[in-house]
Amino acid sequence: MILLDGSALNIALPAIERDVHGSMAALQWVVTIYTIPLAGILLTAGSISDRWGARRLFVSSLAAFTAASLLCALSPNLTVLVVARFLQGIAAGGLLPTTLAIIARTYPDPLERAKAITVWGATGGLALVAGPLGGGALTELLGWRSIFLINVPVGLVTLHLAQRYAGETPRRESRAADLPGQLTGIVALSAIVSYLIEGGSLGWFAPVPLLLLAVSVVTAVAFVAVEARSQHPMLPLAVFRRSAFSASITNGFAFQFGGYGLQFMLAIYLQQRWGLSAEKTGVYFLPFGVAWVFGTIVLNRRLVHRGPRFLLWSGALSSFIGSVLLLGVTDQNTWLLFAIGTGLTGLGCGVFSPSLNAAALLAIDPAYAGLGSGVLNTARQVGMAMGVALLGSLIGMHDILFGLRLSVVLVAVCFFAIIALSVRFVPRKETA
Repeated sequence: MILLDGSALNIALPAIERDVHGSMAALQWVVTIYTIPLAGILLTAGSISDRWGARRLFVSSLAAFTAASLLCALSPNLTVLVVARFLQGIAAGGLLPTTLAIIARTYPDPLERAKAITVWGATGGLALVAGPLGGGALTELLGWRSIFLINVPVGLVTLHLAQRYAGETPRRESRAADLPGQLTGIVALSAIVSYLIEGGSLGWFAPVPLLLLAVSVVTAVAFVAVEARSQHPMLPLAVFRRSAFSASITNGFAFQFGGYGLQFMLAIYLQQRWGLSAEKTGVYFLPFGVAWVFGTIVLNRRLVHRGPRFLLWSGALSSFIGSVLLLGVTDQNTWLLFAIGTGLTGLGCGVFSPSLNAAALLAIDPAYAGLGSGVLNTARQVGMAMGVALLGSLIGMHDILFGLRLSVVLVAVCFFAIIALSVRFVPRKETA
């Protein structure tokens, strides 16, 4: 549900614009207002799940996410929709770290855990298929509100399954809450994501974005100082001394910037430059989504015994080649190149994205599984916010074709960085 909303919403943006009469900058807020609280509270949620129990936090967050989805579907205007999306983001911040923490505790064997995380990643791939295609069809047939309404029955079923079948995770020994660390971390992450959003629409050196950037820098420095001196830090800085963990965090940022930023940017390009409807745009994204699912469900599962390093660099290589091919996309006559380029990119993302989570969890103490998942997902969400903001502003340039090519170059650089970091720092095999 967390990923489905984003991928489907990208396709529905023009329909929402017609319905609520909002500007493109306002519509970008509908997408990214979800990301601000999500990125801001992930670290805190990861730490809480280790202390409070991942299942307990998961159930409460899922109930809140389902209720917020219903509010999105019933929103009478843009203001209510933005508020509802903000509430969705808060709830999603409690969901993401707990899912991986539950998997990490349920499957102590590294190889079995890697297989379970592959299944976890496959749900994201399915969301990428169902999002553009299903989102386009739902928007055309039932309206954009149906994108959010569909979360309600799914959420209720999942609540039942979690309460009946998911076991509670062991809790870390309770210690004093690191309130200064939590507050400075939330403010720093929220401010940097807000800067990325406002900078993309107002200009990177406009007064408001610069103020947000200054706030993020000051609070980030304060966060590091607090965590370095705290007896019970929310985020022990020592975890970053493990090069494999730090590389996985950086890879997570690069993946989300490239994979999701590319999807957002191309969805806008197809509808504005090619004049496609939401439904047809979803069809054009089929190679991307189907290849992603195939890479996750088939290739990753068959190659998981090769270890995370191989899966990371080989998958990122496919995505790099696919993004380079997209440099040749111009008008609808280049649809075949678009299909091949997005297909290769999606295939690579499907192969390597589950291994990002496996590599990060392998490199951290199991007692901090929730926190490690929180750090990884924070980096991923900040990467997605930056990708949406920066690539969205580039595709909005007067010369939209130049903006497309510049965006694709940035995406290709991200995938190349994953190749380099994985070869250099990530272990060859799964280890206990």
